[in-house]
Amino acid sequence: MRIGAVADTHVLEALPELPPEVLEALEGCGLILHAGDVTDRSVLEQLEQVAPVVAVEGDHDRSAGLGLPRDAVVEVEGHRIGLTHGRRARAREIVAAALSTARGRVTTLGLEDHLRRRLGPVEMIVYGHLHVASVSRRGGVTLVNPGGVYSLSSDPAYHAEGFRAWAYARALSSVPASAHHASMALIQAERGEPLQVQLRSLVKPIRPQVPA
Repeated sequence: MRIGAVADTHVLEALPELPPEVLEALEGCGLILHAGDVTDRSVLEQLEQVAPVVAVEGDHDRSAGLGLPRDAVVEVEGHRIGLTHGRRARAREIVAAALSTARGRVTTLGLEDHLRRRLGPVEMIVYGHLHVASVSRRGGVTLVNPGGVYSLSSDPAYHAEGFRAWAYARALSSVPASAHHASMALIQAERGEPLQVQLRSLVKPIRPQVPA
């Protein structure tokens, strides 16, 4: 089965709508996982027109009234996949952000081990929150961040300046541009075979194009 994984869509908060390229890329999937920061029910409704959806709550979803669980575990073709947003206590987030800025590289302060403990016995964990696409292995578990559908790096409407903009650029300075560009992931699950993951950059504009 082909599984689509998306995170951090931020529709009606940062984007006016779900980019059509996301729906195009999900065609043929038998399941879609959303790792939080949905921010509007229309996103789930559109995704459900493509395939069944399992979604979890992100830190920007709490006031949206979506009623999503904090974590979920799905079993597909004999594989257990955990799903969570990936946000931790605010104090730890602040320390991680400060260290990322100081070191000039993304520093997660043991996030991978935290997620493994939280989700229990799974083969793969899909999470979001960082808006940085990555695939890694930890303790026999594959951790997948599909990156953010919404990405500051992909948003021509984002114009920040001052310390915050500098800190953001500094923290991502060692990360390839493709990793913090708007993106998603596709997972292939076959019984008796290892789970396969493909990160996919979104190459079309994440905002509707306005005629000149």
